[in-house]
Amino acid sequence: MSTTRKLTRNFGALSVIQAANFLIPFLALPLIVRVIGTEKFGALNFLVALATYFVLLINYGFDFTATRLIARDRDNQELVDKIFSQVFVVKSVLFGISVIIFSLLLFCVPKLQKDILVTILCFAACFANVFMPNWLFQGMEQLQHAAIFNLVTKLLFSVAMVLLIQQPADYWLYALFTTASQVLAGVLLFFYAMRRFKIRLRAVAFAEVKQVLWTDKAVFISTLLINLYTTSNIVLLGFLQPEKEVGIFTAAVRIIGVVQTLTLMPLSQTLFPHVGRAFAEDTSSGLTEVKKIFPIVNVLAFCISLGLIITAPLAIGILFGAEFKAAVPLLQLLAINPLLTSISNLLGTQVMLNMKKDQSFLWITGVGSVSCIMLNLLLTPTWSYYGTALAWIGTELIIVLLMAVILRRSGVSFIDRRYYSWQYLWQKVKQFKR
Repeated sequence: MSTTRKLTRNFGALSVIQAANFLIPFLALPLIVRVIGTEKFGALNFLVALATYFVLLINYGFDFTATRLIARDRDNQELVDKIFSQVFVVKSVLFGISVIIFSLLLFCVPKLQKDILVTILCFAACFANVFMPNWLFQGMEQLQHAAIFNLVTKLLFSVAMVLLIQQPADYWLYALFTTASQVLAGVLLFFYAMRRFKIRLRAVAFAEVKQVLWTDKAVFISTLLINLYTTSNIVLLGFLQPEKEVGIFTAAVRIIGVVQTLTLMPLSQTLFPHVGRAFAEDTSSGLTEVKKIFPIVNVLAFCISLGLIITAPLAIGILFGAEFKAAVPLLQLLAINPLLTSISNLLGTQVMLNMKKDQSFLWITGVGSVSCIMLNLLLTPTWSYYGTALAWIGTELIIVLLMAVILRRSGVSFIDRRYYSWQYLWQKVKQFKR
């Protein structure tokens, strides 16, 4: 099988998995948002975004570190038992710390007290991450099993949402069912993993907990920084503007998110090991492969961005209804982000990480996170969700420019005009069709 065809098949398989787990709750959304309205929708998304910080703390980068350890020695049952037990105990400790921090925030921040039940329900979803063993299935290369569990629970609870949410006051049921689906999937997967891989939980000493936290701190910090500038937009908008403004912004963000999840994310996951193998041969081979891929990904991302601009009125109208029409120009403004994200992914994930420029990548991400917060504080109070959108776009631009400058200063060239010819691009399109 040719490399292009193999990449196409892997890309297609990952797209199907992403689509199933993302689209089911997304397809229920049009019915739900028309009932609860922009204000309640905004309140829910603000609380979910805030809870994401705790999810990042509890996961602590184990999706990378623990997955790597399992993948290296998956046949060593004693090691698998040890890693599984350590991750579970460390996550439990971090969840306990999260409960303490959340309780203090709930006591001190009036905005979180507006509807305490919904606030607690949104936070409670973090409990699912204590049990969720996606990292183990990924390390064992059996991620499809985790996908099936998530698919079934999301389907069941999405149906329940559509049937039971009948008025705006029922919006707490959205938080309840979303949390319940995640917790149920996490707990079921936890015990299924123990049975499937014959895992026995063992006692974990406090010294081991400290050692794991110390060893994995660098990955945790980098993961936190990467997610900080994407999550903080909604959180800062929620603190600086009314919930209705958050609802309008998150409607546009949801559509951007589903498009990137179904196209650019699986493409990135497919390309990374392929490009990594090329870099493993030598740097020159890796860069040559990136130069070939760069125009294809950019053309795809440009078409996605252009498509979002053209179809924005239709997409918002169908998915969210007339109450969200203010999200149309916002979505058209944010449509440039898939293009910027695809470029930063190629320069950062595909080139910098494969060239072992981890420190530069981490520094750029840190600058991006700080820029995101500063731009939001500067623009959002005056221009509301338009300010938040500009802050997000500005952050992505800063990241892309910094990556390009650092790579150029290192003597790295990632653009070759030969691969931007129509003949080359058309040849690649025909290969993908086969």
